[in-house]
Amino acid sequence: MKKFVTAALIPPIGACRYGCGTKCAPPISVFWLFGVIGVVFGLLGGPAGGPGISWGTVLLGLAMWAIAAVWTILTIQGVDQDRCHGMWSPKDHQVKPDAKEIDPFEEIKKAH
Repeated sequence: MKKFVTAALIPPIGACRYGCGTKCAPPISVFWLFGVIGVVFGLLGGPAGGPGISWGTVLLGLAMWAIAAVWTILTIQGVDQDRCHGMWSPKDHQVKPDAKEIDPFEEIKKAH
């Protein structure tokens, strides 16, 4: 439960801590920061600088925050699947190269 609360409120920390520091953490951080800044900017009047709240900007910020949260949750679930070696785990479905197969990089080295 703690994983999902962290993933929903602060997605970059959830991705780094529970997602094993995957390469998804930097783009998740960008989406989350865009969302936070969008919400704050919208509450201050938005791009038009109006006297009230710019609800469109606030909703855009919340949408970006939601994308970051969902992305983090999917990353955490993927890491958990890999650890448990579930049915969809990519670690269990790798194709091992045959010993008789030639290395394609050897052909490139021969050409140069």
